[in-house]
Amino acid sequence: MNLKASRFCLNCGLPVFGRADKKYCDDHCRNDFHNSQAVTNSRLTRSAHRNLRRNYEILSGVVEAGISEIAKDELLVYGFASKSVTELELREDGTMIYGIYDIHYFEKGNRMIEVYRKSDLPQYW
Repeated sequence: MNLKASRFCLNCGLPVFGRADKKYCDDHCRNDFHNSQAVTNSRLTRSAHRNLRRNYEILSGVVEAGISEIAKDELLVYGFASKSVTELELREDGTMIYGIYDIHYFEKGNRMIEVYRKSDLPQYW
């Protein structure tokens, strides 16, 4: 029986014995390695999701208050991140419509933002 290890654990670096395709010395190292990979991947998306959630809460509060127009500067004061959107649409008239889930908005010429829930639109919109 050959006990010489030519492979090393991907997590801790200890020698690996056993099956030819074994990559980790034990279950703890395997779990630890995959958990660290998941943390690294989720760290990349965490701030984007946080911005989307904050933007949605801000715009949802505006819509629920019955306000259809709000100053862009006021949104920015509340912490609105204008680059975090889930949908973009360019209308024929050149207006860019931004969407965060079911709430959409666009900027008018006077730095006012018109906000509406997509389900609230009339059919001809």
